Amino acid sequence: MKILMIDKYYFIKGGAERYFFELAKIFESKGHEVIPFSMKHPQNYETSWEKYFVDNIDFNPESKFQKVVTGIRSMVRITYSIQAKKRMERLLDKVKPDVAHLHMIDHQISPSILPVLKSRGIPVIQTVHTYKPVCPSYRLYNMGKNEICEKCLDGNYYHAIIEKCHKGSYAASFMLAFEMYVHKWLGLYTKNIDLYHVPSMFMGQKLVQGGIEKDKIHHLFYTIDLNSYPVRYDSDDYFVYYGRLSAEKGVPVLLKAFSKVKKQKLKIIGTGPEEKNLKKLSEELGLNKWVEFTGPVYGDELKKIVSGAQFVVVPSEWYDNSPLVMYESLAMGKPVIGSNMGGIPELIKNGEDGYIFEQGNVDELMELLGRMIGDKTHLAALGKAARVKAEKIFDPDMHYNKMISFYQAAGVEIHSS
Repeated sequence: MKILMIDKYYFIKGGAERYFFELAKIFESKGHEVIPFSMKHPQNYETSWEKYFVDNIDFNPESKFQKVVTGIRSMVRITYSIQAKKRMERLLDKVKPDVAHLHMIDHQISPSILPVLKSRGIPVIQTVHTYKPVCPSYRLYNMGKNEICEKCLDGNYYHAIIEKCHKGSYAASFMLAFEMYVHKWLGLYTKNIDLYHVPSMFMGQKLVQGGIEKDKIHHLFYTIDLNSYPVRYDSDDYFVYYGRLSAEKGVPVLLKAFSKVKKQKLKIIGTGPEEKNLKKLSEELGLNKWVEFTGPVYGDELKKIVSGAQFVVVPSEWYDNSPLVMYESLAMGKPVIGSNMGGIPELIKNGEDGYIFEQGNVDELMELLGRMIGDKTHLAALGKAARVKAEKIFDPDMHYNKMISFYQAAGVEIHSS
C-alpha cells in the first residue's frame, strides 16, 4: 500500500510531527510505502520527495516592509495556495497513492490540495491534532483573557476578530476568520475528507459541535514506541512538570498548590513566554529552594529526569487534546496528576494510575500533592498500573490494525507494496 502522509513540517517541531513520523515508521515496518508531502525547511529530514514540497514561508518576519509583504502573501497562502495545488498535482502525476493521510496542513499548505486528491479518487483521512477545523485560532482558548472560548463553534468566526484571538491583532485575526469562512463556503474540508481520526473523544465532541458529521469521526489514542522509554517504579525525591511555559498550561496553579505543601522538590522543565513570570511567582511564594527551573531539556536527558520522578503533573487550563507528555509519563511508569480538561481525563483512571483534579482548584491539587509526595509504595503501585495501561492503549501493533480499519472505512483497498 502507498500512503501519502501530509504535514506542514518534515521535522519534529511538535507533537503532531512526532506522531507523523511514528506512524510512518510503523507503516514502513509493515511493508507499506510512505510518501511525504510537506513544506521546504532548513530543518527538514532528507527525502527524495522534497522537490514536490511547497516553498518555505515565514509568517513572523522582523522588518516592517517584510511584514507588509508577508501579510499579503499570507492571506493568499493560508486561504488557497495555488502552489500547493500544483505541487500536489505534479506529485500525483508521478505516483498514485492508495490513501492520503493528513495531519497539520493549515496555513503553510492550505486545503487547496484536497479537491485535487478527491478528483483523483484518493480516500482522505485526517488526524485532528488541534481544534482548527472549528476554531480560527485552533485552541478554543482566548489567549488575551486566559480563558476558554467557544464563541466560534456555531460557525460565527467573526468573534475571532472581535476578541483579537490571533497575536492580539485585529488584522491577524481577520485573516484567520476570513480563511475559515472561505473554507466553509467552499466546503473544502467537509466535501473532501472521508474520515477524521481524533486522539481524544473530547476532540470528537467539539468537532461535532462545530458541524462535522459524527459518523466521520473515529477515536484512537496516539501511539508511541514504548521500548524507547526507560521504566522505573522507584523514584528520587522530586516530581515534575514538563512542557511549554505559557498561560494556558496552568503552572501558576501548580506553584500555588505546592507552596502549601513544600515537600520534596518540583522540577519545572521547559521554556516559554511565561517563564519570567513563573520564576517571579515562585519567589513570591517562597519556593526558591523547592522549585528548580531547568530550562528546555530533550532526548535521553529528559527521559532520565522524568523516569526518576515520583510523578508528573499536567495542570492545563485549556482543552488539551491528548498531551504526549502523558503518553511518555505513563510509558515510563510514572503516575500523572492531571486537570479535568479536554482529553486529559481519558488518559487517567482516577486513583489507579493517577489522579484528576478540577481545573484551577488549588486546594484540590494541594491535597493530591500531599497524598502522593514521598509515599513510594503507593507511587510504585500507581506507576505499575500506568505502564500496564500504556502497553495496552498505545501499543504500535494494535494502533496499526486499528488505523488499517480506519483506512478501509474511508474506502481504501488494503494491499502490501
